[in-house]
Amino acid sequence: MRGPSSPCMCMQEYLKQYLNGIGWRPLSIVEQQYLEKIKYAIAEQQRKFYAKILNPFNLSPISTAFWFYVIPSLAIGVSVTSLGEIDIYIRQAMEPTFANIFSAFIILEFHVPFSLAFLILALCLGLFLTGKINKLLQTEKNQLITEQEESLEALEKVAEEKHRSIIEVLNPFKLAPLSMTIFFPVFRDHTDLGIVFQDLDYLSIAVLQALEPTDKIYSIFRFIHAQVPFSLVILILFLAIHLFLSDEVNKIEQRACEDI
Repeated sequence: MRGPSSPCMCMQEYLKQYLNGIGWRPLSIVEQQYLEKIKYAIAEQQRKFYAKILNPFNLSPISTAFWFYVIPSLAIGVSVTSLGEIDIYIRQAMEPTFANIFSAFIILEFHVPFSLAFLILALCLGLFLTGKINKLLQTEKNQLITEQEESLEALEKVAEEKHRSIIEVLNPFKLAPLSMTIFFPVFRDHTDLGIVFQDLDYLSIAVLQALEPTDKIYSIFRFIHAQVPFSLVILILFLAIHLFLSDEVNKIEQRACEDI
């Protein structure tokens, strides 16, 4: 005859019955559908996470700023933050004799239509390129004039200087931006790395740092200056502008897909 079963054997039998009845029983159709939904939700979250990290548009510029001359230590900036937002800055040099450290303040913010933002970007870019090309041409012209002036008489020099002063006052290229900066994100909305285009053969690297939580006051520090070929400046300029516009078009497309 079999002896009385031990407590351990009773527990094993109970666990076996429990697993057979609950854990190992075939899932119902409703339970299978629910499990599939959970798996799909987890996979979708993973896909979005890795897509966000590997998104090539993360390397795109977040804004393009054009700085217009006011006085030697003060400039007004027009920043195209997106193809729907325009910011107006005032930039003040911290030390007039050392124009590499600035403080910048956002004084106006405009939410504008796509077409207007694109028009302002194209207009400022055209003014910048036109002004810098004119500067190159004037430099070459001044060198030729300097060589010829050695053979001119004093009266002719005086007349030439008066003519130059009148032309300088009426020079429309004074309205062209002094420099252009394209900012790339490091810590979004707080720290940006900028490429500064001062001339078509000269580049600088700058860091823009937010000084308060509301992101209205910034410091700008230029720390690298390089004399580079004309062709390289044009390549970097148009590549950065192309990346900026591509990112903005991608954002518009993503918003349209979400609305649908």
